[in-house]
Amino acid sequence: MRIVKESLQFAFRFFIPQSEIPNPQFTMKSYLKIVVAMLIWSTWGLMIRRLSLPPVVVLFYTSLISAVAVPLVLKFRGEFDLSGMRSSWLLFGALVLASITNNITYFYSLAHTTVSNAVFTHYTAPVFVAVLAPVLIAERLDRVTLISLPLAVAGMAMIVVSGEGFRLGSGHALGILAGTASGVAYAFVIMVSRAFSRKMMHHKAIIVLIWATLVVCTPMALSMDYRIDASAAALLLTAGLLHATTAPLLYFSALRKVMAQHAAILGYIEPLAAIPLAFLFLSETPSTAALFGGVCILVSGYLVMHFGRREAERGLRRSQPEP
Repeated sequence: MRIVKESLQFAFRFFIPQSEIPNPQFTMKSYLKIVVAMLIWSTWGLMIRRLSLPPVVVLFYTSLISAVAVPLVLKFRGEFDLSGMRSSWLLFGALVLASITNNITYFYSLAHTTVSNAVFTHYTAPVFVAVLAPVLIAERLDRVTLISLPLAVAGMAMIVVSGEGFRLGSGHALGILAGTASGVAYAFVIMVSRAFSRKMMHHKAIIVLIWATLVVCTPMALSMDYRIDASAAALLLTAGLLHATTAPLLYFSALRKVMAQHAAILGYIEPLAAIPLAFLFLSETPSTAALFGGVCILVSGYLVMHFGRREAERGLRRSQPEP
């Protein structure tokens, strides 16, 4: 019996490193990192509007800044390491393909249907994560997800309806399909990112994504005619350091401890944050339906952070043999 017990202990330490056993405070810190990253990304719309530059130009310059900033940060922290990338080339390829597909289909959707349709279909991503994560990355469907996900989707629907509402005519079919495709691609970005983070390769994934963005955006950005004044340069520098450097570092490091389905649900904070931002900076007063939808998303986020975290911690403690 003692031999069996010691064997189980050895197997547990081998397959689940001690760094993967969550400390309650550290796990909550990881959830808060996701929230902070989403709040930073939620200001992209304001940045784009203030800059008055083509989105591809903004992506090019912010990626160029992060291509310098991310390695410097990782080097300063002693975490800059590009070894072992060749062995995971397939996973890197999947991440780049999903990221590019996500951006292309989302922008296509914005151009071929209403903003409400595009945003709502894009944020079907958490539904696809909940369905596909158990199959693709062996992440079981959490019980709290069954409650918080429908609540978040309902809240998102209320926000969309309070704006332009849904448009389901034949003229919107291609845009809706593209928006849904962007949701699927976004789901794959989340799941593959989670896989990288669990393998302790999240920093490499960030650098590869930066390189891929630069490769795609450089030809278009350099061929366009535009002007960057001092104000625009300052905003681009801010976005490069915050949106393209700080937020990805927070998000990817948090995915080591946060389940993909939980991270996806917390992603609804990004469109939710647009409501107070529009009120503060654009003088747009939210409707009652939008406010109620926002409350639903906040409640779903609380459920994920409180009960989802506790359930994940209990699950790992039950799987750890007694000493």
